[in-house]
Amino acid sequence: MMRLARNILKILRKNLQSDIHNLKFLLGQNAILSSRSMANQFKYLWEAEVKVFSQWGEDGILDYISNRLDIVKPRILEIGAGNFTECNSRFLAENRNASVVLVDGRKDLILNVNSNSLKWKTHLYAIETWVTPLNVNELIEFADNNLGGIDIFSLDLDGNDYWILEVADLSSVRVVVVEYNPLFGSTYAVSVPRDDNFDRKNKHQSCIYYGASLKAFIYLLDKKGFSFIGTNRVGNNAFFIQTGNFDKIATVLPNNLSEHTDWRIRESRDSHGNLSFVSGADRVLQISEMPVIEVETGREVTVGSLFS
Repeated sequence: MMRLARNILKILRKNLQSDIHNLKFLLGQNAILSSRSMANQFKYLWEAEVKVFSQWGEDGILDYISNRLDIVKPRILEIGAGNFTECNSRFLAENRNASVVLVDGRKDLILNVNSNSLKWKTHLYAIETWVTPLNVNELIEFADNNLGGIDIFSLDLDGNDYWILEVADLSSVRVVVVEYNPLFGSTYAVSVPRDDNFDRKNKHQSCIYYGASLKAFIYLLDKKGFSFIGTNRVGNNAFFIQTGNFDKIATVLPNNLSEHTDWRIRESRDSHGNLSFVSGADRVLQISEMPVIEVETGREVTVGSLFS
């Protein structure tokens, strides 16, 4: 009897999860359609935000960019896709029939992708691996060959991102999305030193020492032929398009980069791994002695020196 009850509960739970997902997707579709109808009135890129399966509203921004660049069915390489539950590519795969290569070190990524109906509805590939500057171009080549090109390249590893992007071959890419560290401020182009084993949880107990500044990514991607077009409103994901397509984006940039690094999130951790809710400049004080590299000169300085 207990076994029967457990089986019934399992079936009910699975059906409920499916119903919740379908409802979430339908509500997201309606929100996207509403956003599209207002697109000509957007002043800043973050006004296109709609959150369905992304973390901060990137679903809406990428839909807006896809429309502007006439990308009907995006081909996406997402490095740092988690387990495909909350990421930048899932809504595009469901709503635009996007083809996606998903890469992450998580053990449950492949299982989640293989059990998802999208596996047969579109081209969906899951790769479980630790990404470094040494293997990123192999992943790009795999995506390029299997998708027939890459429209959107998304990078979110919370660590060695700058050094990975520095060597990445983006010649077949049209749009780049990259997560930056807003706590590094808006003035300097800096990154954590290269460490191919970087893990933000182990590097500093606060978990807020990682990645590179927004200015560092603007500096790097400008050299690779991409123009900065804006960020999400919360201020941690930056969007770039090929410089030749810059005039296709109708939004404008705020007056200075500080408006993109006004970070209100209180995600720092204490020595036990619990949220400490440290606010404002006190967050930077926690990591003030940690080293960063000025990417234009190669000089090593401390985080604290960026604000002195």
